[in-house]
Amino acid sequence: MLINSRSIFVWILFLFLSGVFFNANAQSVLGNEMSIDGDKKPLGTILEEMEQKGSFRFAYYSKLVPKDSIVTIHSEQSTVKDILDQLLNNKYEYKESPGFIILRYAPLELNLELEKNTVSGDFNIVSGYIIDVQTNKRLQNVSVYEKNALQSTLTNKDGYFELKLKNLQQPVELTVTKENYKSITMMLLSEITIQKDSQKNGSDYFTDNLSEVERTGIGRFFISSKQKIQSLNLGGLIAKAPVQASLIPSISTRGMMNSQINSSFSLNLLGGYTGGVRGIEMAGLYNINRMNVYALQMAGLFNTVGGSVKGVQLAGIYNNVFGDLRGLQMSCIHNSVKGSQIGLQITGIYNNVKKDSKGLQVSGIQNTVNGTQNGLQLSGIYNIGKDTVRGAQITGIFNYAKELKGVQIGLINVTDSESGYSFGLLNFKKNGYKKISITSNEISDLNLAIKTGDNKLYTILMAGRSERSNEEKLTSFGIGLGKNIKLGKRFTYNPEISTQYLYLGNWDQYNSLGKFDSPFTFRIFKGVAISAGPSFNLYWNGKNDKDPAIITTSTFVQDRTKRYNVLKDNDKGLSAWIGWSFGLTLF
Repeated sequence: MLINSRSIFVWILFLFLSGVFFNANAQSVLGNEMSIDGDKKPLGTILEEMEQKGSFRFAYYSKLVPKDSIVTIHSEQSTVKDILDQLLNNKYEYKESPGFIILRYAPLELNLELEKNTVSGDFNIVSGYIIDVQTNKRLQNVSVYEKNALQSTLTNKDGYFELKLKNLQQPVELTVTKENYKSITMMLLSEITIQKDSQKNGSDYFTDNLSEVERTGIGRFFISSKQKIQSLNLGGLIAKAPVQASLIPSISTRGMMNSQINSSFSLNLLGGYTGGVRGIEMAGLYNINRMNVYALQMAGLFNTVGGSVKGVQLAGIYNNVFGDLRGLQMSCIHNSVKGSQIGLQITGIYNNVKKDSKGLQVSGIQNTVNGTQNGLQLSGIYNIGKDTVRGAQITGIFNYAKELKGVQIGLINVTDSESGYSFGLLNFKKNGYKKISITSNEISDLNLAIKTGDNKLYTILMAGRSERSNEEKLTSFGIGLGKNIKLGKRFTYNPEISTQYLYLGNWDQYNSLGKFDSPFTFRIFKGVAISAGPSFNLYWNGKNDKDPAIITTSTFVQDRTKRYNVLKDNDKGLSAWIGWSFGLTLF
């Protein structure tokens, strides 16, 4: 590269002044001194002590730092770097990010052997070989990237690389990195900003899940092996760029560097694989992001995000978030959040939250929350709460809550706790009220009722049958609510309200019976009790004198209840009476 003497002087002056300013205002954390004294303590304990003394935090891949290993160190006023070298036996390299020291396992060393650094038209062409210092062998699949141009490549099987860079108005700065090797940087004649994405813990930089999306079925199918190697080599290095565009993940404006870039606007014609988005991301088919998405993400088929989503996520088929959701997630088939959810999930089939949920889940078939649910689950078939449900579950068929501190509404409700309220045909609770009642009353010779729930509220599913002659029969069925009030060791009082339909041989005639039963129950021995008590009944038969069939059918109830009547309104077909019930209660 041809550079005149004036340019050289300007760059030397710039670097000198930058170095002076930096040393005066922001001393390296690794250069700070502290005293650490520990005898046969876990490495993790020593690292926590250093964090407290130095007012910083360590970030590292937990599987590669032996926190449980026992170490002994006696260091008086040594630099943080020297202490780390002693603790980690010089097998790691350290990088600084605001408030963090990043530990990267790197026991091996690289060497860059430059072959070419020339200018051709508007481009700088840089090429060379990457070599293992210990074995002197040329290495394949090593990442080489230029920090200012945001371009990168991988070495081939001979360890060779070539980068074609648009002519930069600044020095070419090459960084070479590979998993388990210490990174090296060569200045050929300003540094890319390491991004820190804030979450509850302050940063998700270099978390264990950074490449989680690559291990999914979708990631294995849509992300190329070269991109996976690139991500593995570069680790948590994330850069910023205002705009990126892709046709597919391997064909994009930043090449394989796309998975290391956070952009404000991301356009993927078919699909893309990027670092993250703070703005808008749109795709014809799919979006795959290693880190976080803030604002709006839309795709024709699916969205997969390795970090968290704060905003709106829309997909034709499927949304998957490995972190937390704060906002709206909507799809036609399935929504999944592996962290916690605050906001709204809407899908045609299935919603799932791995941790806690605060908000609303709406699905055509199933909603599942594995942690605590504070909000509403609304589904067509069933809702599952695998921990505490403090809100409401409403479904067409089945609700389950491990611990219910809210309300369930569905045909069948199940909970492992005694608390909460369940409204349905069948309600099963821990130590709950589960009875079968066989009774007789003034209009039905035989009645069967299934009662489920708890002492404070249970539901009743009932049916009855009675015959006066071959022509005159009564069949009843209905639902009700009741309460079990203990009066003593063996005595209980069970006020119950119900509504029943009476079939008297003609479906065109509507016969409705409302009842308030007031039985007292005496337990004879475990599982068997007798019950008896008065009842108040209100009956409507929709009387119509022009229809003889109606007159005939109504006489069955009238004849059985005439001696108990307290109200009789022939014009409106209403009657009321005081009745009775007697029977057995089982279980």
